[in-house]
This record gives sequence, structure tokens and C-alpha cells, in this order.
Amino acid sequence: MNKRHNNLLSMLRSRSAQARITETIAVMFIFFILIMFGIIFYASYSKNAAITKQNELFSQNAIEITTKTLFMPELLCSKGEAEPEDFCLDVLKLKHSQTILEAHVAEYYFDILGYAKISVEQVYPNDGTTYTIYEKTKVSDNTKIPSKDTNFIVSLRDETAGQGGKTAYGVGLMTVEVYK
Repeated sequence: MNKRHNNLLSMLRSRSAQARITETIAVMFIFFILIMFGIIFYASYSKNAAITKQNELFSQNAIEITTKTLFMPELLCSKGEAEPEDFCLDVLKLKHSQTILEAHVAEYYFDILGYAKISVEQVYPNDGTTYTIYEKTKVSDNTKIPSKDTNFIVSLRDETAGQGGKTAYGVGLMTVEVYK
């Protein structure tokens, strides 16, 4: 009887050991599933945070290029050594700016403006004139590259359009398209 009792006791111990091993494996399985969900959540969060940061930097770059363009001495209204007028572009300079900027795009202007298209549309008096100042687009396998448009209202001074020796002023809309 004693031998039978020992056999029964050892079987019970072995079953309880098997149950404990099964419990441990189940707990480890649930633990690894929770870790996997945490990793997936973190990867998703990191991806969204990176995209948001990239869009912020892209918008900041578009604003910087607009600001640089607004204060380019090649376009500003100026008379001799006098202080240039704020947010004013000279129409005579605008008419010839594209040829001048294109001639020096590789050596100077690309470092400042990058991949962008900058144009000024005369809004008042409305004669439908659009001046393209700078255009350097990014080409990528016939797919449309996303761009960020920034618009800014500027004064347009035209020395040749005024009557009686007076300078004529108009209003223009500067559009800066920056490509990713």
C-alpha cells in the first residue's frame, strides 16, 4: 500500500508540476503578446511623429524661402542709397529677374531658394500680368511632387506706368511653391 501511495503521490506531484509549467507558459505567452502590442503601438506613434515633424520642417522651409524672396535686393523697390521700401517689388526688376536668376542659379540662387517656383501676379490694377521670378522644379519618375504654396501680398512699383512723372503703384500676390 505504501508503494501504491508513493506512486499516487508522485503522479499528483507530476500533474501539479505540469500544471505549473502550463501556467508559466501561458503567462509568458500573454507577456510576449503585450510586449508585441507595445512595440506595434510605439512604431505607429514614431512613424506619425516623424511625418508630423517632416511636415513642420517643410512648412518652415516654405516660409523661410518666402521671407528670403521678399527681401532680395534684386527685387526690392529702392532709389539710390535710400532705405528700400518694405514689402515692395520693383516691376522693372521683376520683368528681367527670371533671366538674371537663371543665369546664376547653379552658382548662387539654388543654395538660397532650393526647389521652388516663385511668381508674382499683379492683382491691382488687374491686367493679368504674372512674373515668374524663379523656377526650379523637382522631377521624379513622372510623378507629381507635393508642394507647399505660400502666398504674400506685396506692393508693386512701376516707374514707367505713372503719369506726369509720378510713380505708379499696384498690388501683387507673390506665390512661392516649395517642392519636397
